[in-house]
This record gives sequence, C-alpha cells and structure tokens, in this order.
Amino acid sequence: MSLPPARTIVLCGGRIEDDETRRVFEVRVLERLDRVPMTAAALTEVARKVAQELDPVSISDRHKAARRRRRVGFRPGEDAMGAFDAEVANVLGVGMMDRIDQMAKTVLAARAAARRAGDPVALADDRSLDEIRADIFTDLTLTGTPTGHDHLYGATFPEPSNSADAKDKDTDVGLGATRDGTGGAADAKAGDVGLGATGATADAGAGAGSAPCTGSGSGAVSAFGPAPKPVGLGAIRGSVHITIPAEALADPTNRTEGATLAGAGPIPIIDAKEIAADATIWNRAFTDAHTGVLLTVDQRFPTMAQRRFLKARDERCRFPGCRQAIRKHYVDVDHTHPHSRGGPTNVANLEYLCETHHMLEQMTQWAVTQGPGGVLEWTSPNGRVYTDTPPPVARFTPPDNEPPPF
Repeated sequence: MSLPPARTIVLCGGRIEDDETRRVFEVRVLERLDRVPMTAAALTEVARKVAQELDPVSISDRHKAARRRRRVGFRPGEDAMGAFDAEVANVLGVGMMDRIDQMAKTVLAARAAARRAGDPVALADDRSLDEIRADIFTDLTLTGTPTGHDHLYGATFPEPSNSADAKDKDTDVGLGATRDGTGGAADAKAGDVGLGATGATADAGAGAGSAPCTGSGSGAVSAFGPAPKPVGLGAIRGSVHITIPAEALADPTNRTEGATLAGAGPIPIIDAKEIAADATIWNRAFTDAHTGVLLTVDQRFPTMAQRRFLKARDERCRFPGCRQAIRKHYVDVDHTHPHSRGGPTNVANLEYLCETHHMLEQMTQWAVTQGPGGVLEWTSPNGRVYTDTPPPVARFTPPDNEPPPF
C-alpha cells in the first residue's frame, strides 16, 4: 500500500478510541480496498462511513456538538488581498459552493454570447472562472443580490422608484430575466430544506435512490409581506447529492444511522430525511451487497453517456419520414414504453423525437414499440404499421475483392 491510502485509513480511524473497534475498522476498510481499488479521495469517503458505523456515538449527536464550532473569519493578506475562512455544515457548504459555481458558469455563458455579438464590455472582460466565483461570493455577501459584479452583458437594472408605473413595468433583471407576475425567470418552490439548504438531490435506495428537490426561502412571508421571487442569477439554486439506505429512510425511529453526502462523507439521518421529504422525483440506485459498488440506477432522465449513444444511433427524429436533425432545442429523448408506466431508462427503450412528433406520440392514438437494434414500429390511429430503422453507422461497403488499406 502506498502512503496516501495508509494515511487516509489512519486519519479516519483515529477518532475510534477502543483498540478492538479500531482493529475491526481497519479490517473492513482493507477488505473494501482489496475488492475495489480506490483513489485516496474515494477511500476517504468509504473510511469515514465505516468509522461512523462503528463509532458508539451517533453521527447525529456528534454533528449536534460539532455545529457549535460554526464560524466565519477573514484573514487580511499580502497585496491588499485576503481570504475568508468559514466552518459550516457539510450539506450547506456543498450546496453553497454548487450555487456559486452554477452562477459563475451562467455569467461565463452570457459573456461568451455577448462576445459573439461583439459587445465591447464582454470582449474586455478576461476574468477566469475562479475570479467570477469570487465576485459572485462578494455580491451575495455584501448585497444579497448576485450580479456577477455588474458584468451582465446587455442586462439592464431597474431604477429605484415608488411610482405605480414602475411597479407594473416589466424590467430586465440579470442575464435578461424579467420580473413579472409569474415569477420571471424562475419560480422556485418555497420551503426550508435540511438545515436551511436552498436545494438538494437526495438518493435513497437499497441500495439507494435519488430524488431531486428544490427549496428556498423565496416564498417565505416576512413582516413586510411575501418576499420577492428570485430572478436572473438569484433564481439559481444549489444542489447536493445524498445517499440514504432504504431501511434507514423507511424507519421513522431511526435517528442514528447516517446518510452520505457525496464528496463530503456522512451526515445525520434526520437532516437527510428533511431534505428527502421535499423530493418530487425519486431514483432508485441498486448496489452490490458485498462491495457497495453501484450496479444500476432506475431514473427518469438518461445519463450523458446514454444521450451520446442515442445521438450516434438516431442522428434525427425517429418518427417515420421526419428528417429533423438532433439539436439541443429541437428534439427530446422519449421513452418508447412510458417511464410513468414502468418503462426503464435504457437505450433499448429510448429514442430521439422532435418536439412535434413527441407531442404526437404522447397526445394522440399513435403507438410505438422498439425492437432489437433500435428499430421502431409505429402504428397509426387507423392501424397501419410503419417501420423506422436507425441510420446505418457504416456509410459504404468496400468491394469483396478490394484489399484492406493496411
């Protein structure tokens, strides 16, 4: 064993005071490492979870005590620059960083679009992603309103006014978002999640399963009436990814077994349940009972790898006669057998359809089945059957007598 994993095992097991328990911890971690080779980062997450399971004090009790350490500090540094140092709950910190990252990348995308249009401000802006993240953090802390440090190319901001005309007027705010009666760019679901986290993705299964959910204080009622709904960058919500054992999620009396926050380690089960309670979509993840390796995920939305395969296989809308090429805004991935009726999310049950024919397939009497190799059989309302075969990957066949070019 190299030094990094050995150091990881020692550090994660150092919290266990009993010698015999520490021996059991070491054996379990080494068995996992022997079955599944891991990087030091992956081993850290596994070792933390094993240590938590063996610790006689529950993660909930330890977290309750550890929360007393939460703090924020600032250290002035050289060249008129300094560094913030904050200690918060992992589930909140991961969500905060995810939200800042999403906002910064949104600003980058807006800058790229403005550069293509020849905007001089965008052309002069050479900030890196890290610099934009720092600017977003500064905006949120000082004003509560993320603006990307006013580098919202082409966006306009409302002048302060108490007039009725100003209240009724649609005003561009942040990356072209509009504030209107429907909530503008986004209408985030209100409700405290976890320890006040603004958004979450919870995994529960038996493995495990996942459940994206959003929640924020945007709909909270204050002493001065309903809070304004977020627009522009402010409408972006952070997300976290949590794995919860199915038996722990289903047991209302379980207050000790911890869930796992992706990239950060165990969190109290009570906090994970609060996040999971707001979930609107669930994904079941099935793991190997011996190694813990993820085997399959039953989810509604296809993975990026599945989308890449479908793009290569289908190339166009798969309705008979339609030649609409696959582009981001013009085609949808459709379940041949609907997911709501038990259809799996795998490439043998997925195909690309343009928006028109996707609507036709869902809202009319047209029916479709998928056979081996992605061959679709469409049945019209009057019973006629049309077969659509994926475009061939090989576009030519060399003559039998032609030697290979190597």
